[in-house]
Amino acid sequence: MFERVFSILFFSLGLVVSQLGFASEFREGIHYQTLAKPVVTSGQEKIEVVELFWYGCPHCDSLDPALKVWVERLPADVNFVQIPVVFGRSWEMHARIFWVAKNIGLLETIHEPLFNAIHREGQHLQRVDDVLAFFERFGADQALVKRELDSFATESALRLADARTRAYGIRGVPAFVVNGRHVTGITQAGGESQLFDLLDELIKKSRQ
Repeated sequence: MFERVFSILFFSLGLVVSQLGFASEFREGIHYQTLAKPVVTSGQEKIEVVELFWYGCPHCDSLDPALKVWVERLPADVNFVQIPVVFGRSWEMHARIFWVAKNIGLLETIHEPLFNAIHREGQHLQRVDDVLAFFERFGADQALVKRELDSFATESALRLADARTRAYGIRGVPAFVVNGRHVTGITQAGGESQLFDLLDELIKKSRQ
């Protein structure tokens, strides 16, 4: 809990520094990559920012509080989308949890608690019974969750997410894609605070 509070305070300080004009200069090929073939976004009316992540990733977990602050201040012409990546067998159940929660309207409710359960409570959440018990904590019907875990909607979401992940060409998480064209991550950007400055710059670039 204290780590998440500290992360938010640190990010807020970074915003102040950025506003004072100390943002770094970012270069294509170093701080971000531009895809030779842009990936179709969810809609043409808004600029899309995609986060590709895994609930079991410690870097995704530590970034999440600051990311939430950044998302809350995004302008109206930007659409933020999260896609859980499946790079291994243990990643798949966490992705299924994400899509089930989204489909039954509980994603905002369980998103942070899911990170906490995995990284601070030591829950692996790989067994169906454990997943059902986790959802029950938030008032979800176990029978509904069990059906949704293997539903057509969940399977379709997994396939679409895999296709987009492959199209982006990413190899690790967290990764970010701006408007289906520009790809970056924490290390590539030069750190957490620089990442958000870079994303802001790429959003501006996408408006041109």
